[in-house]
This record gives sequence, C-alpha cells and structure tokens, in this order.
Amino acid sequence: MLLAVCLYLSFAAAVLFVSMLLLQRGVTTSLPWVWDVQRHVYFAGARNIWPAQPGCAEFDEQLVYRPRLGTCRFDNPEFSTVQTFTAEGRNTGPKPPGVGIAVVGDSQGMGWGVNDEETFSAELQRLSGRPVYNLAVSSYGTARELARLERSGVLDRVDTVLIQYCENDLEENLSFKPMSVDESRRKFQLIGQAASGRKTAFGSLPYLADGYAFTLRLPLTKLKERAFGKESLDFAAHYAPFIAAIGRHDALKQKRVVAFYVNSYGAPFSGYPVGTDPTLPHVEFIELGAGRADCYPVDGHLTPEGHRKAARRLFDVLSTGPNPGTGPPGH
Repeated sequence: MLLAVCLYLSFAAAVLFVSMLLLQRGVTTSLPWVWDVQRHVYFAGARNIWPAQPGCAEFDEQLVYRPRLGTCRFDNPEFSTVQTFTAEGRNTGPKPPGVGIAVVGDSQGMGWGVNDEETFSAELQRLSGRPVYNLAVSSYGTARELARLERSGVLDRVDTVLIQYCENDLEENLSFKPMSVDESRRKFQLIGQAASGRKTAFGSLPYLADGYAFTLRLPLTKLKERAFGKESLDFAAHYAPFIAAIGRHDALKQKRVVAFYVNSYGAPFSGYPVGTDPTLPHVEFIELGAGRADCYPVDGHLTPEGHRKAARRLFDVLSTGPNPGTGPPGH
C-alpha cells in the first residue's frame, strides 16, 4: 500500500513537471491528465492578460480601459500575435466602400490569440465586400460593448450590428452602472496589479504546491464528473439581462442586430433561442456552431480556423433575412 502511494505521488509530480515544461515551450496536448494540468497552471499564473500588456490598453474614465491606438504584441504559449487598433476598432484591412457592419463583443470577438487579418471580422469583410468595424474588447460585457459602439462614431455608417456574447458577460450585464473617474481608475490599476502578481507567482513554491495538489486530486474530480455529470450552461439566466442591455440603446432599433455566442472551449448553451426576438423584433439570435475543436486546447479562445468558420457562418446569415423566433428561453 505504501509503495502504491509513493508511486502515485511520484507519478503526479512527473505529470506536473512534464505539463509545465511542455507549456513553457508552447506545446499543448489533448492527453486528458496532462491537458487538465496545463490548463490549470496556465490560468493560475502562466497566462498573459491582454489589458495588462504594454501598449495594448489605456485608461478610460467610463469603460475602465480601451484599446490603445497603434500596434502591440500579445503572446501566450499557444500563439504569438500583433494587434493593431484604430479609432474604428481593431484593424480589419482597407475598408471597401458602402454601408458597413459593426461587431461588438469581448475577447473572442476582438480576436484574442489571432493576428489582425485572422479575426472573423477581417474575414467577413473579405467575404462580404462590405466595411466591417471590429469594436470588440477583451473582458467587456454587453453593457460596455454597446456603450463603446455608441461612442465610436461608426453607427451612422452601418446598418448591421453583430453582438458576440459569452457566458462570462452575465455578471457585468446584471451589475454594470456608471462609475466615477476614481472608481474606474482603481479598477484599471487592479488589472495591472493582478497581472503582475500572477507573473511573479509563476514558478514560486505556493504556485507549484497548488499545481501539485490539483494534479493529485484530478483523477477523483474526473470520477465525480463521470458519476454525476457536468453542469450545463443554461441560457435562461442570461437572456433577460442581455436583452435589457440591448433595449437600452434606441439607436439600434433602426439596425439589423444579430446576436450569437462564443463560450470558452466552444461550450454550448442549452435553451438558447434561435430566431427573431419576440420583444425586440430588430434582434435575431443565431447559433454560430463553434465547438471545442475551433478553440485553442489550453487557452480556450477561437483559433484562426475557428475565426474563419465563424466568418463563413455569419456571412451566410447576413446573406438571408431574419429567421422566425422561437421565443425566450423557457417558453
């Protein structure tokens, strides 16, 4: 028995060491135990956070932060990217003439993990021959996304607004309210402090101890998941705050608004309504169809191929009229 315990402890230490070594070298794997450990140590301290990267974001009195105009580098173990932001949002290439499309969303829509020309906004511009303005910003919820759109100056140049939703938007949509300048500045400073603390902690004894403890208990966690199942993402709790955030913006009533979601690792929502919304008829919900294979294995954001797939789906939707609605979740 003692020998078995010693072997297990040694094996877990080896899994942690191999997982961290591979991750530091930019190598990720789908091997169940190693993948789980890589994901844990990545989010526990090995991940660079976009708003805290030099030259990527700057303070904003109302939105806490906004993209800094110009070019910045943003790298993580699975990708190395160059991002360029203009007053019209992330660069999608030379704008063709005509009435445009505005894109709002969070890091998935902004293009965390891909270069400028690889975002679904840039690909949609190429497919449609219409100007596409990518105003999505990492970590924004719907409330800040639409506030940024109203401030951008592009609304008069578009007839279509694409809203990319994510499961982590719920908290902001429930609680977002105008902040004082001092409160916004404190939140912006906390982002930098948290990112600095994570990078300092990486490789420290507490960080290694946390990773080892996670590795040891992982098989038991997996057994529990197999026995009781994973909790699914139900859109019912998300619907009312999301539609309320859209409804507060009268300027959108004259636009075609298409809402779709991209969750981390392509996780699906249950109870997601597809079709024209019964309360806001200018809003149409669609399923994008993004899955786990469309996302980086450890980071969880869309890959370049995932963005291409998203662009093709959006192009097909925009080439047709709105679909009849199925009603809000639970109806």
